[in-house]
Amino acid sequence: MNSPVTPWVLAGRILAITGMGFFAAVAILLFIIPAWWWGTVATLLFFPFFGLIVLVERWQSKHGMIGPEIELESGE
Repeated sequence: MNSPVTPWVLAGRILAITGMGFFAAVAILLFIIPAWWWGTVATLLFFPFFGLIVLVERWQSKHGMIGPEIELESGE
């Protein structure tokens, strides 16, 4: 059985998803206006949050919190 998700992982996921969603929406709206400079800035601010979610998911996978469960072989 995989271990439970820690509060820090949960907080990292929430922050990353919220940040990505916010800056993606702002960038889309700014490109519609068109405010190209501010839209580009909002697009660039999306990527640190994307990097955060990548780091959180890699850390979880490395520590066995996500991914396939490993079956222990019995002596049969």
